[in-house]
This record gives sequence, structure tokens and C-alpha cells, in this order.
Amino acid sequence: MQIRTWFGIFTIEDNGINNVELFQKDLDYITKRLLEEPLLMRGKVAGFDLCDLAVKYGFAGSKSEYDTMLHELNINLAKKQVAMTITPDSKIIAAVEAIDDLDETSNLLSERLKEWFIMNFEDTHLKGEELARSIVEMKDESEDMLILQGFSVSLLGLYRTRGGIEEYLKVNMPRTAPNITSIAGHLLGARLLSITGSLKNLASMPSSTIQVIGANNALFKHLKGKAPSPKHGVIFRHPLINTAPKWQRGKIARVLASKISLAARYDFYSGELKEDLSRELMMKVDAVRKQPPKLDKKKSGLRSRRHREKIKKYN
Repeated sequence: MQIRTWFGIFTIEDNGINNVELFQKDLDYITKRLLEEPLLMRGKVAGFDLCDLAVKYGFAGSKSEYDTMLHELNINLAKKQVAMTITPDSKIIAAVEAIDDLDETSNLLSERLKEWFIMNFEDTHLKGEELARSIVEMKDESEDMLILQGFSVSLLGLYRTRGGIEEYLKVNMPRTAPNITSIAGHLLGARLLSITGSLKNLASMPSSTIQVIGANNALFKHLKGKAPSPKHGVIFRHPLINTAPKWQRGKIARVLASKISLAARYDFYSGELKEDLSRELMMKVDAVRKQPPKLDKKKSGLRSRRHREKIKKYN
């Protein structure tokens, strides 16, 4: 029987350790082996502690040296494992989360800026970036204005940072998920990756789940029997849905979610752009748009009943 430890392989027979094959005394080499196969790092072999065996067979000069090497190996291994988790989609997710943080912060600060400006000067219909820019351009040199101008400069810096991150997404989303980007756009596509956690997770989801991603509150109400099932979640931000008549949105959301699901699978497994996806999406959306609106039978029955009652009343 062989027991593979982090510094060597021990062959065990009935009478104890029969053979020892020590590894190179190179932490990078050992780290690579640990990433490729499970190796024993703590415990005993044939009744002997690993530290004692390492010293006995000459891998370490002393217990102190053994402890130092094991400590450095653990640090090296942790760094490699963290580096392996950093994937292109994780960078996209980090960028989306940064945009969310910037939006939350800038909205809070812009409200504070407007409140402070009105308190010291006059009411204004401007807000956000427009207000900050107008304050910076004012010629007033009063103490309050100087404070507000410094505040505005910082706020404008946040808006510029947000714009830079959005530009980063615009450039890198087609590289990371070309098919999702062609179907959903760089912002919505990145948002879907952020909510699901990774491209792998998104690719493994059925289209029915993708359709309602982000509609958690509506979905919970539906499960409790307090509301109808949601027709769309975050994909409502797609112009094909939010510009469509209300009665078409559910069908278009279903078509769009189906294509996003397929696009995610292409991106995860091949990474090659399938131009047919966009054409197929538009063909199916056009087919939905040509369908006549369905008449609500309950409402139409109620209207016809009221109409008959009015006729009886006047006759």
C-alpha cells in the first residue's frame, strides 16, 4: 500500500515502511502536485508523525525547518487556489458590483448635495450630475459655495469612474460572453452574470428560470398565492421587452430568455459567436408582434353584461 504525503510517497507493508520516495525540495513543485492530486499534509504514517518522518529520511533538517516549509507551502497553495478562481466572468461580476456600489453612493451624495444647495441658495430642478456640474461652474466665491463646489468635484469623479467601468464592460463583455452580449447587450448580460454568480451557473439554468431572474419579491408573492406568476425579471430592461405593448411582454420575455439560455451555453462551452442567434431572436419577436392581442374573457364578459343591463334599464 502506498501513502502519498506532501513531501514523499511511502510504501507500507505488514512490517512497516518498506520504501520511501521523497519529492524535490521545491515548494513550487510540491504546490503544483497538490493542485493536481490529494496529498497527506497532516497525520501519521505507520504510526509515525509526518514531521518525524520528514526529519528521519532527510527531507527536513529539523522540526523547525519542517514547520517553516509547511507554513510557506500552505501560503503558496492558498495564493494559487485564489488565482485559479479569478476568471474573466469573475472580473465582469466585480465590475457590475462596483457599478452598483457607485450608483448607491452617488445617488445618496447627489441628494445630499441638492438639499445642501437649496438650504444655502435657492430651489432648483437640477439633480445628480447636472446639478454638480452647474455648481462647479458658478462664480460665487462664498464659503458655502466653495464647500459645495468641492463636494461637486468629488461627486463628478464618481460619475466619471462609473462611466469608465461601463466602458470596461462594453469592451470586455464581448470577449467573455460574445453571444450573451449580442442577445442581451453588455450591461444586461453582465447583470445576469452578476446575479447568477458565474457564466457556468447561467449556462446551467433553464430558460424559465432566466426569464424571472431578479423578480424575487414577485415570485415569493406568487408562491404564497398572493399574486400571479411574474412574466419577467431583470430582462425587462431589454428594449425588446420594455418598449413592447404590455400584452406582448410575457411572450417576448419567454423568447428572449430562451435565446439567452442558449447563448450562455455557447459562451461557456465554445466561446464562439453564433450570429444566427440574433437573427432567430428577431424572427421570433416579429412573429409575436404580428399576433393579435388576446381578449380577456372575464373583462369582455363583464362589459357585455353591463351593456345588457343598461339596455334593460332604458327599455
